Amino acid sequence: MTEAALAMVPTARLLPIALSIAALLRGPLLLAQGTDVDDVKRVIRAETETYYQRDTTGWKRTWINDSTAIRTFITGSSYSVALGWDRFGPSTIASITNVPPQAVQIDRTNYVVRVDGALAWAEYDERTNFVGDTIPALAARQNRTLVKRNGEWRILSAGSFVGSSFGASPRAVEARLAGIGSDLTAAKNSRDAIDVLELNARLFPNSSDAHASLAAAYAAAGDPGLARQHYEKALAIDPKNEGAKRALAKLLQSKSP
Repeated sequence: MTEAALAMVPTARLLPIALSIAALLRGPLLLAQGTDVDDVKRVIRAETETYYQRDTTGWKRTWINDSTAIRTFITGSSYSVALGWDRFGPSTIASITNVPPQAVQIDRTNYVVRVDGALAWAEYDERTNFVGDTIPALAARQNRTLVKRNGEWRILSAGSFVGSSFGASPRAVEARLAGIGSDLTAAKNSRDAIDVLELNARLFPNSSDAHASLAAAYAAAGDPGLARQHYEKALAIDPKNEGAKRALAKLLQSKSP
C-alpha cells in the first residue's frame, strides 16, 4: 500500500483529542496493569492480524468508525494524515477486499501502555516479517490511542513511523524513489516520473513493485504498450502482486473494442 496523500487537519478539530492525550500523559505516570492493558494489547494485535487475514469486518471492528478517528503514516518517502474514518477506513477495506491473506510474523517489543479511565495510550516497536516472501521486514515505531465504548476498547488514533524506510538500505532507497515517482505522476509530470521510476527499475530489476510503479507511470503518460510490458514483468517476478494484476486487467479491458 502507498500512502502519499497529505490531508490537511484542522487544528480546532484536533484540539479535544490533543487535550485528552495531554491529560493522560500529564504528571507522574505509572505503567498501567491488569485486564485493561491486556485488552488494549489484544485490540492492537487484532488490528494487524485482521488486516493481513483480509478480514474486513474484524479490522473495522477494532476502530472507532466516526469523524474523530485519525490515521497518521510516516515513511522516508511519504507523510499522510487522515482525519475521520471516512478518509481512510473505506479505502483500506477496499484495498484488502478479495485479496488473498498474507502470512506474517509480527514481533512487538518495548511496549509502554497508559490507561486512565476510558482512555488508553500505547507505544511499541513493531517488526513485520513476511513469511515465505522476498519482501524485506518492516520495522516501525507504532502508537495507538484507544477509547472504551460500551465496555470495549476501540482504536481512536494510530501513528506509524516506518524506520526501515529511512537510511541507505535497498528497500528504503527503492521506496523513496517510488514515492518521488508517484508524486511526479500525480502532478502530471509524466516525463520526470518515468525517468525516476526507470532508474528505480534499473537499480532494483527484481522488484515487482518497481516495475508496477513504472508501468503505472507509462499508463498515465498514454503509453499502454510499455505499461503492459512492465506490468507483465512485475507479475513474472511476483505472480501474487494483486495490484499489478488488477491494473493490467484494467489496461487490457480499456484496449478491448
